[in-house]
Amino acid sequence: MVLSISQETRFPEAGLQANKTVKSRLDWRQKFGWASGDFGFNIYWQALNLLMLPFYTDVLGLSPALAGTVFLAASLFDGFVDGIIGAIADRTRSRHGSYRPYLIFASPLLAIMFMAAFIEVKAGQIGLFFYALASQMALRTVYSFVNIPYSTLSARITSDSDTRSELAGWRISFAMLGGIIVTFLMPNIVDYLQARTGTDNSYAYMIAAGLAGLTALPVFWLCFATTKEPETLKNANPEGFHWRAIWEDFVAVAQILRVNGPLLRVFACMIVSSLAFTMTNKCLTYYINHYLEAPHLRGLLVPFALFVNLIFCPIWALIAQKTSKRAAWLIANGVSLVGYVAFFVVKSRDPMVAAALLALISLANAAYLTLVWAMIPDTVEYTQWKTGLRHDAKVFGIASFSKQLALGVNGWLLGLLLALVGYQSGANVQSAEAVEGLKAIMTLVPLAGLALSAWAISGYRLDRAFHARIAAGAENA
Repeated sequence: MVLSISQETRFPEAGLQANKTVKSRLDWRQKFGWASGDFGFNIYWQALNLLMLPFYTDVLGLSPALAGTVFLAASLFDGFVDGIIGAIADRTRSRHGSYRPYLIFASPLLAIMFMAAFIEVKAGQIGLFFYALASQMALRTVYSFVNIPYSTLSARITSDSDTRSELAGWRISFAMLGGIIVTFLMPNIVDYLQARTGTDNSYAYMIAAGLAGLTALPVFWLCFATTKEPETLKNANPEGFHWRAIWEDFVAVAQILRVNGPLLRVFACMIVSSLAFTMTNKCLTYYINHYLEAPHLRGLLVPFALFVNLIFCPIWALIAQKTSKRAAWLIANGVSLVGYVAFFVVKSRDPMVAAALLALISLANAAYLTLVWAMIPDTVEYTQWKTGLRHDAKVFGIASFSKQLALGVNGWLLGLLLALVGYQSGANVQSAEAVEGLKAIMTLVPLAGLALSAWAISGYRLDRAFHARIAAGAENA
């Protein structure tokens, strides 16, 4: 049964002592095993984020506006489904725990859905739209069935705030490594199949996606084998699937949103960062093809940006440990400001200059990727402090909804902006106005996001000392 807000007195802040906190330190094998899971997830996610929009517009021939609408509709659907999946995961009970079983049993279907999303079909604009929408909705649903339980484990395997920062750094580094591999190999595999064997786009993309999916599967199994859900938390959430469960979980989600101020600020930062800063990543392929006029460098510059993320994610985690998660975010805002202004002002089309500017922007963007996932697990104990129940996966389901909503709006907005600047789908040569417009989209929109994220994070007060007190109270209650 969902507890009422009046039960927040179960863990009164004034009575908590920091020295009671259980320090859930993990050894390197546990950190490596859990964090490696995001290597597998980002084989899928970076392909979806960086390669699918160009696939829709330049291979399928879908108009930018319709392609952007696919991302918006699929993301809104995904966000709705994520909340349901979070509630299901919280109520799951098995000898392997509530969350780990999904890493084994749902991951093979994810590989299949990934292949289906990269099949070229012949149809008119409406037919292409519904194929793209249906395949992406199916892919996102199965992805969430594996990803939300995985993310939730970060709040289960340790209750120490600094360890969670470290895990987030490891996690995003593995994520970027997966992204580097898929964004480098998939285009090159497609080019190889088309050039050497005469295979058409349909089979080339499907085969490349299938190989990527097979690469990801063993990583999920490793994550399953190296993690363990503590017995002490197995009854920290409601269980059982019955007719009252839907209403109880709906009330629980509403309650979380009402009482968890730190979580709402993290959500705001997640929405702004995903909406604004992902605009750069989504435009990168177009920028390389049409501004730099160097499509042959696509397989190098896109992975290069992710490589910079990989290097700096652990550094941002360390900065957060030495200062605070809030301070690290604000420092990253300053670096981003310099990077985006320089990128917009500099007119050079030299790939080396572009690489240097991309490195500066990616350096800062690594902070947002890391810090969001370092802050969200801490809000689980905050929810427990306020309500008496953890609602682990619901918290991560709501977080995923925020992210999907932002990315969906991002894809829709990018489609509209591409149409506005005059981008022509499938055209090898774009107008000068369209090319300049591409550069403006990938810099000016993120600059607006900087101010909004700085405002949102400035009121975040769940620092390590506060978290230690509420975590101690929850574990010793």
